[in-house]
Amino acid sequence: MDIIKKHKIIIDTDTGGDDAAALILAVKSPNVDILGVTVAAGNVSLDQAVKNAFSALEAAGSSAKVYPGAVNPLSGEERETFSVYGNDGMGDAGIVNPKGKPQKEHAVDFILRTVKATPGEVEIVALGPVTNIALAIQKDRQTMLKVKRILSMGTAGFGPGNATPVAEFNVYKDAPAYKMMLELGVPVTVLGLDMDDEPTWTSERMWKKMLKGSPLQVFIAKATGKLLEFKQGNGINALDLPDAVAMATLVWPDFVQETVRCYGSCITEPGETYGMVIFYKEGFTYDSMPKIGTCNVSVVTKAKKREFVKRLNEVLAQG
Repeated sequence: MDIIKKHKIIIDTDTGGDDAAALILAVKSPNVDILGVTVAAGNVSLDQAVKNAFSALEAAGSSAKVYPGAVNPLSGEERETFSVYGNDGMGDAGIVNPKGKPQKEHAVDFILRTVKATPGEVEIVALGPVTNIALAIQKDRQTMLKVKRILSMGTAGFGPGNATPVAEFNVYKDAPAYKMMLELGVPVTVLGLDMDDEPTWTSERMWKKMLKGSPLQVFIAKATGKLLEFKQGNGINALDLPDAVAMATLVWPDFVQETVRCYGSCITEPGETYGMVIFYKEGFTYDSMPKIGTCNVSVVTKAKKREFVKRLNEVLAQG
């Protein structure tokens, strides 16, 4: 019998509807050991994001511990955005009724304690603004250098943004934190918005089928109802789940087909490009800058995207 080697992960989230789908996907994966869930404000307030995390975990049958973290970005300056998942981040559908209570230990302290206990083994799956990760770097950089890998749902990849035409929401909420994470020196894998395009979208027709499906399908359909309304307002009759796509790159070993090594540069100066991450490809000579910095990130550029919706719903159908 083959022994499955599990990924030891900390999930860092700002729990909206797509984070909920990612959490459930991780819980239901046989090759993942969730060491804990850390939470930061982003999609919604910290308190609401904690409640949302518990709601998703409990729906999936998980008793993973949840650790509250950052309330504000590193600079303390809030970038005004709004939740496309409704006021509660979960579709305003009355599904946020958790029983669990958060740990008293701060998310940053939990991250550092866990990495110290198992150096070189812990992977952090970052599904929201990476403020908790940056605060951990500021507090104990040497310990954070022992993180095995960071998997980030962040940046626009090689496509357009969603917070602005060039910036993705998670980076935009705390660009200085993202810059600090990129420059830490541990392996970083990025799943950008360009990997969350039409082949991975859940159509309205499929969404309606989910509303009549298993408890987990119903849960995620309700959690993303406001997102579907928002997308339809932009002329798109489907919804996207970027955090779940990012989690798929971890839990389905065959999902990622190609990555590109790059030097990622995060723009933190105020202005139209704030929060943009520019990727300079390894081995490519640019006319005005023949030498780039040391490559600090692997960017996912090809995956089995057309299988995503079907495979996700096969997982959700179990519950």
